[in-house]
Amino acid sequence: MATTPFWINRTAFLGSLPGPSRASEQSAAGREGVMTSGSLETEALDVERMSAHVRDWAELVSRAIEPNGFLEPGFALPAARHFPAKSRPLFVTVWRRAGLQGARRLVALFPIVAPGFSLGAATARGWLHKQAALATPLLDRECAEEAAAALLDWFAGNRSGAGAVLIPMTPMSGPVFAAFTRAARATGRDWRVLDRHERAALLAGGDPEEVWTRTSSRKALSEMRRRRRRLEEAGELKRVVYSTPAEIPRATEDFLALEASGWKAERGALLGHPSLATFVRSATRLLAREGKIRIHSLELAGKPIAMGVVIESGARSYFWKIAYDEGLRAQAPGVQLVYAITETQSERADVAITDSCAIPGHYMIERCWPDRLVVCDLMVQAKTDGVTQFAEAHAKEVRRRRLRETAKRLYHRVLSRKR
Repeated sequence: MATTPFWINRTAFLGSLPGPSRASEQSAAGREGVMTSGSLETEALDVERMSAHVRDWAELVSRAIEPNGFLEPGFALPAARHFPAKSRPLFVTVWRRAGLQGARRLVALFPIVAPGFSLGAATARGWLHKQAALATPLLDRECAEEAAAALLDWFAGNRSGAGAVLIPMTPMSGPVFAAFTRAARATGRDWRVLDRHERAALLAGGDPEEVWTRTSSRKALSEMRRRRRRLEEAGELKRVVYSTPAEIPRATEDFLALEASGWKAERGALLGHPSLATFVRSATRLLAREGKIRIHSLELAGKPIAMGVVIESGARSYFWKIAYDEGLRAQAPGVQLVYAITETQSERADVAITDSCAIPGHYMIERCWPDRLVVCDLMVQAKTDGVTQFAEAHAKEVRRRRLRETAKRLYHRVLSRKR
């Protein structure tokens, strides 16, 4: 049976919330748009209200059952502020209160896209923008399943009318996936996995040469080293890792300039988009203050010829961006940099895994890093009694993705013919 069309809008999610300074002092009963369940309070905050809770957010990051470098406040807040207004998220938060008037502790954070109009069963979607490779919510390790259930209950009880909650790009073997699926089972909710795929990753503790030759060959490793010697004939070649707040701004500018000098200049270099460039400068600066970013640089005669930006969160690293001098393509500076990063990351005792953040089947990184991270989109039924709504929302989402893939194939076919 078809469900009634729903209007989904920011007002329905936010209600008429008080300002951030008063919100933390008032009880849940005095704040519209807040759902309570025992000692847990769930509410949605816009960017400005969330900005007032950066300290709580940072503390949640330190307690998170699973890290997400793209939900570090130093990364997510600049993205929310500098991207177009229509792309800004709402931050659905879960708080645990100690007693009726006690202090609150943030135990879950799940940014969602600003909802729009939906005919039929609607889907509340996690915020995943083009500069992020994961959208895994943050859950406090001490109450992960309880916090996940509170998030689902909030969507079910909210005036939005959402029939499903979509958590995009989350590791399928991770504890956040497990927490949401356990919470769903415990409350009789259905769930589905969409777009399951693998991408390259680097596990800690391996021998770089063994790692490198596991998916290629020793001949390929020898060829890379031969090309390295060719580079060294042109001048001193050295590896540098920038990480301090004093170093990162200059390294960021060097990276932006290097990226804009290559093929990306015509296809989306960050410097070609002022808002994106501002976001990158702000995010790298803020992450550097927390010691959560490293910019790896391969430098020839003092000039960067390949650079990679690696974000840090918990025991994970995220190989976010890479750029290289295309004038030296014959010597494969990008591959030389990846090998240097492989050596560096393999030696680190504080990093369990480095996520390549690459698309599945990436021609270069999958030949370099043999380990794989399984990522998927998780769709969970919002209402405990909303089986029909969830089935409709799931069917709509599957159709939407099929149409998108068909349109993409047609586009590339036409583009290929034009070329």
